[in-house]
Amino acid sequence: MSAQPTVQQPDTISPDWAIGNAGACAEAALLASTAFDPHFREAWTESQMAGLLAGGSSWLDLGRHNDQLIAFSLCRQVVDEVELLLCAVDPAFRRHGVGRTLVRQSAATAKGRGANRLFQEVRDGNAPALGLYRASGFDISGRRPGYYRTETGDSIDAITLSQAL
Repeated sequence: MSAQPTVQQPDTISPDWAIGNAGACAEAALLASTAFDPHFREAWTESQMAGLLAGGSSWLDLGRHNDQLIAFSLCRQVVDEVELLLCAVDPAFRRHGVGRTLVRQSAATAKGRGANRLFQEVRDGNAPALGLYRASGFDISGRRPGYYRTETGDSIDAITLSQAL
């Protein structure tokens, strides 16, 4: 029996980026369902995303690799401020720079739309996400006690972060 060859993934992956609309919500919701632990109830559904996008002040930044959606962010703008409501990276593409690129892309889109500040909330205890946002230039600006609820009803604080653009 011969050994299977090992496929080496590159250290970084550079997705192709596009702005998505409500037509991309099904694909984004599917990725969200695989990217987030269901216990924390963080993934949005297709209808939640489509409802937000229908308002006109929100958008999806979509990252594709070989035509496969591997990352997205859902953003909402109010005047000159943008909130990153949801950011997801396909688990198979984590640890390859995709998250850092996603945050940079979201900031660039927000700035291009006239935003001066970018906000994000992260579940307390989500060390990988907090590390990513801190390394991407976000500063901790506050805490919302008991903001999130798990499947079992436990409450978890939200850490609020912001970044000047």
